[in-house]
Amino acid sequence: MIALGLSIVVSTLLFSCFRLFPQYGVRLEEAVVVNYIVAAILAISMAGPEHAWGRMDEPSTMAGVLMGLAFLYMFKKIGECTQQLGLGVVAIATKMSMVLPMTFFMVWDPADAMNWQKGLAVILAFPAVYLASDSGQASTQKEAKPLQSGIRSAAWFLPAIVFFGSGMIDLGFGWFSTPDHMTEDADRLTFAAVPFTVAALIGLLRMAFVPSAKPVWSRATVLGGIILGVINVGSLFFLLSAYQSMPFPRSAIVPVNNLGIVLATSLAGIAFFRERPNPRNLMGWALATAALVLLLLRP
Repeated sequence: MIALGLSIVVSTLLFSCFRLFPQYGVRLEEAVVVNYIVAAILAISMAGPEHAWGRMDEPSTMAGVLMGLAFLYMFKKIGECTQQLGLGVVAIATKMSMVLPMTFFMVWDPADAMNWQKGLAVILAFPAVYLASDSGQASTQKEAKPLQSGIRSAAWFLPAIVFFGSGMIDLGFGWFSTPDHMTEDADRLTFAAVPFTVAALIGLLRMAFVPSAKPVWSRATVLGGIILGVINVGSLFFLLSAYQSMPFPRSAIVPVNNLGIVLATSLAGIAFFRERPNPRNLMGWALATAALVLLLLRP
């Protein structure tokens, strides 16, 4: 339970960093590449280079490579989706993706069957995430930009890509978190290091050979990337630890984690960023709390 709680807290810090970046002039793309470099170096150092190298032939390593490729691709698509459809749509798509690993584990894992609590929690989770992510400004945006309605309807595939990609990444972490693939903290750190390393290498190559991606560095950007990298390692490590330490089936870990992040980031927004929830947000938080209670109660 401690690992899951730390995963939620650290993930909330991660989103808070993104929120603070514009105020300090941190360039997002450069900071993300620095983040992956720092995360990879830190994870390998903590695991031990010899231990990390010794796991290169593990099935989880190849999966980590594929997930590293997905990291940068998903980052780009999340950015496009945010620009075209808004932050609320991205929040809903990423959090709703929990249904993919949850459904997979309930279908393929005989020890992780569906019950009425999970079913009701899933039913509550969908409106909970939608309402909690609603800024209440959709109608205003639509009236302000009527010419973009065609673009918005044609870009339906962007949230679908974000939904599917985020769900597959969560599924990969959940699948390889079992004792068959990881038995100690060094194993989890090595697994986390692989996608971070791949994403860092791709980011550096893109900066070196793509003219439009030429980086613009500043002290704030580098420092922001370093902070982000440290937090990123903690977020992934605690999530992987939660899969093994929580006395719950794997299908419940991702929704509990995602709903917990929704509530924690909302509280952080009120406490530190002076955000004011609307009635729809309050309803979403209430539904998210109810869904969490159902998932945490043992059948």
